[in-house]
Amino acid sequence: MLTNDAALIVLGAAISLVTSVVVTAVHARQIRRSELRTATRTSARNLTSAFIAERDGTAEGTDFLSEAELTVMSMTDRKARERLGRVVRLLREHELPEVEQLSGVSSAAAKRVLCDHALDVLGAHLRADRLPEVPDVMRRMLNVEEEALSIHSGEAPRPSAPIEKSPVTPRPRHTGTAKTAGGTGSTGGTARKTAKTAKTAAKPSGKSGGHSTTATEEEPKKESAFWDD
Repeated sequence: MLTNDAALIVLGAAISLVTSVVVTAVHARQIRRSELRTATRTSARNLTSAFIAERDGTAEGTDFLSEAELTVMSMTDRKARERLGRVVRLLREHELPEVEQLSGVSSAAAKRVLCDHALDVLGAHLRADRLPEVPDVMRRMLNVEEEALSIHSGEAPRPSAPIEKSPVTPRPRHTGTAKTAGGTGSTGGTARKTAKTAKTAAKPSGKSGGHSTTATEEEPKKESAFWDD
């Protein structure tokens, strides 16, 4: 009985310890999630105020972009973080003349469109909705961003890929082949005529040879020793 009681006590203590560890871990995880959610919402609200100030022209330029970039990096939502990171990057480059010329959008219009899109993304993130689509102006700026930066830095533009031409089948040239073929045909015809002539000449000679042999055989039959006596 003492052994069984000691085993039960040890088993109960182990169960209690495991339960306490699990409850503590789950509670700490929930606290950490709530803290992250609170920090993300606070960052989104701060970014909302910063983008509104940037759109209205009351922000301090470089300081605003640096703080916005740091705040975006601390966000937990990957899609919202990537979208807002692109907006901040384009806000750094929208005043470059190369970007304006290649995209066909002025810096003032680009700034307003980018800030409005950032506010839409932040609102969707706070409401836990689907992120809005990228506007056409921002898409054009993203397409020409790399080329504009390379031109601004003084690098030579990348040459376009050469156009691959389809292989051309060589056509036979008109040479003296026809004449040679004609000459060969005439030679063949001459050879055929020579062979026919030889055969024709051989046939009479064969016939005459046959007659002479018959006459030679018949001559001894005409001569008889009876008449000599």
